[in-house]
Amino acid sequence: MNRLLIVLFLLPCFLSAQQPDSTEVINRLQFGVGFGVMQHEVDFTPNADVEPLSGNSFNLGLRYFDNKLVGFQAELSYSQAGWIETIDTTFAGQYQRQTDYIELLILTQFSIGRGVFQPMFQAGPYLSFPLSSTEEIPTEYVAPTEGTPDYYGFDIPFRPNYGLQGGLGFNLELGKLTIQLEGRYLIGFNDLIKTGDTVASTSRRAGVGGHLGMFWAVGD
Repeated sequence: MNRLLIVLFLLPCFLSAQQPDSTEVINRLQFGVGFGVMQHEVDFTPNADVEPLSGNSFNLGLRYFDNKLVGFQAELSYSQAGWIETIDTTFAGQYQRQTDYIELLILTQFSIGRGVFQPMFQAGPYLSFPLSSTEEIPTEYVAPTEGTPDYYGFDIPFRPNYGLQGGLGFNLELGKLTIQLEGRYLIGFNDLIKTGDTVASTSRRAGVGGHLGMFWAVGD
């Protein structure tokens, strides 16, 4: 994890060093749509036997560059996230919870090159608001009657979630059309379940996947 974060912070410096004309002024505004697939999970304390849950995202996007190297990209998404968990290996099934979110993502983007193919890196904060949640609980599970409750079957109160997303990939610049393909990583900074409400003292999102975007330039 620490190595990945170091790479994410150092990569913009490397890209800047490779771009001799990064101060060239441009004015490029684009609107677009995107689709992504991510393997989501939740890091719990105490540790839980968690597996990734695949979720899709659909977004509207805005992209603006005022120089050749650095710009920003904003996305408003409908996203599916959650996790799968083995409560007990003797149970016939697994526990699963999926939460649907409205998510706002603001990315700073660094790109290199002047041709059709332009490698790029982008990273920035996200803010998610839960819309609904569904869960599947193994029939063998029996909730404890004393002590701090489990989070299985627990009605999680409304709680915004925030963190960081980063992406590494490329843009295909085809006139006014930009096609963007990248791998993405998500790390949550706050807990999904408030500490003290259940046995989970921490419960933070994580995910890795891919994203495809298409943008169209407006104006000249």
